[in-house]
Amino acid sequence: MYQLAKPKYYKMKKLTLLFLISCWCLFTYSQQDLSNLNIDGQACSLHGTSKEGSKEYDLNPLKNRFNFPTKQDFDNTITLQNLISREAIKGKFLQNKAVEITGYVFNVKKGGTETCNCKTTDPLFMDTHIELTPNSTETGADKRLIVEVTPRIRELLEGQGTDWSTETLVSKLKGHLVKIQGWLFYDEIHEPQAFSTNPDNASGRNWRASCWEIHPITSIEILDPEEGMATEENFPSSATAFTSKAIAPVSFTNNSSLNTSSMSTPSTPLNTLIIILIGAILGAVGQGMRVIVGMKKVYDEAMKNSTPAEQLIEYRQITFSLIIGFAIGGVAGVLAAVSSDHVSFSDKSVVIAFITAGYAGTDFIEGFIKKYPNVSGNAGKGGANAGGNGGNAGGGGNVGGGTKAEGSGAGNS
Repeated sequence: MYQLAKPKYYKMKKLTLLFLISCWCLFTYSQQDLSNLNIDGQACSLHGTSKEGSKEYDLNPLKNRFNFPTKQDFDNTITLQNLISREAIKGKFLQNKAVEITGYVFNVKKGGTETCNCKTTDPLFMDTHIELTPNSTETGADKRLIVEVTPRIRELLEGQGTDWSTETLVSKLKGHLVKIQGWLFYDEIHEPQAFSTNPDNASGRNWRASCWEIHPITSIEILDPEEGMATEENFPSSATAFTSKAIAPVSFTNNSSLNTSSMSTPSTPLNTLIIILIGAILGAVGQGMRVIVGMKKVYDEAMKNSTPAEQLIEYRQITFSLIIGFAIGGVAGVLAAVSSDHVSFSDKSVVIAFITAGYAGTDFIEGFIKKYPNVSGNAGKGGANAGGNGGNAGGGGNVGGGTKAEGSGAGNS
């Protein structure tokens, strides 16, 4: 029996697998999973060091959200006055909604030692407490809204070159009018210290208007106190972190269940480029799946007919098809970035859509080239005709190149 020449085929197979693995590694590397944050050398979960069954066990995952809200998440009817009113009690608003609030920064300080941050005393991993008031003259405790920067959001922004350390926030924000975006949160632990829930303040220890907070903050913009216009010293008007690796939904017992896997990519030039790049990689992955399936079938056919597999595979065409998949994924990324303010690669359907675009799009283009070879500039010469006599891989696509063995039809799959 004629011995099949395997070395070249196996070398190509390994290279293809290496390419796909590299693409996937690049994709997953770009996803930051902060469900377990390294604090003091230990993994600190979304629940922190709270005990199961305690109030903090339910509240901490809400505090530790690290997903940035999309346009659909915002409740534009809620104002600062709503959140500091005496009617701002539990259940008044929804904790799975985000808000944009403008207010005066009365104070900025390091938060306390909390179970949500595994009781660390390292300022880098402690919350930053910011007290917002309606203006610089109404600053009493009954006018203060608490908004907080958390370690996970700080970590994401640090990776993009933005410093949200407590020290920096104190120097940049105090005494300024700011626009804040972030998630609503009701901290029922402080009901005895809030005017909305303890209006009599018999103990004299109230230090906040209500238990409602913006926690975590996802965007800070400094405004000119007099003109209400952005200064040259602006913080990012939108968060620059791109994606978060999907994590399992977190269940809550207070009817405010949130899915923390929804991490979105805000629209900035850098993130638009990232969307296009990731889309291109996923497109190449989609085409790579066709290549692997097709090559397997070609190899099986070659073994059956005792024909060298290297005679049936056009390696240049495989490279060409991967490039097409990469390009199609990039085009899909452009369309996604243009048509949507936020693209979440944590959403499996989005990832599948890009992979499908690379798979089906390459199939269509190769089919077009095969049907109209003259239009493509005699692309069939030298294996550039995507398929030649080689047939299709995976429902109409081509393995990559014409079959050199006459009548073998080994390129079909």
